[in-house]
Amino acid sequence: MSRQFLDFTTVISTLAVVVVAANAQETMPKQVAPPESNQVYVKIILPTDPPDGDKDRVVESWVAKGLKKRGQAKFSATTKWVSLDRGEFESTWVWDGNPIHACPVDAQITEGADDHIKVLLRGWHPGGTDIIVSLTDEPGSRAIAAVEELKTEHGMPYVVVLIGPPPEIPAASTDGKK
Repeated sequence: MSRQFLDFTTVISTLAVVVVAANAQETMPKQVAPPESNQVYVKIILPTDPPDGDKDRVVESWVAKGLKKRGQAKFSATTKWVSLDRGEFESTWVWDGNPIHACPVDAQITEGADDHIKVLLRGWHPGGTDIIVSLTDEPGSRAIAAVEELKTEHGMPYVVVLIGPPPEIPAASTDGKK
């Protein structure tokens, strides 16, 4: 009889361990892989007076200070912040060029050395101009680059590049609903 009691106790102990292990597995949070890369944003600034009341053409204070240091008195954002696609062969249309002023501009992210990236912007006029902006690939990095080939008596266009944090990935649902 004691042999049967020992077998019964062993079975119950084994079941208890399996139930505890299963519960521990269920309560562990699901791990979501972190995003692979930061967001890269581009904005184009033209040497024009800002239109009255146009809230879409905001020039941030850090950009305005940088342009004033470069001697640019008049300027207006021509685009909002445009998020660039990040792929080896991906290109993003940044600006349609407004047929009166210039040709369309597109941008492509290329990998730089170490923790740097390069943003290549192409377009601007029929012959084409390439602007390359290099910066550290970490949130908060930013740069202002002049499009010197298009300088006029009013100034020249500028490209502003800003690195933001990776996009948030929605948390996986744990309530079993889809």
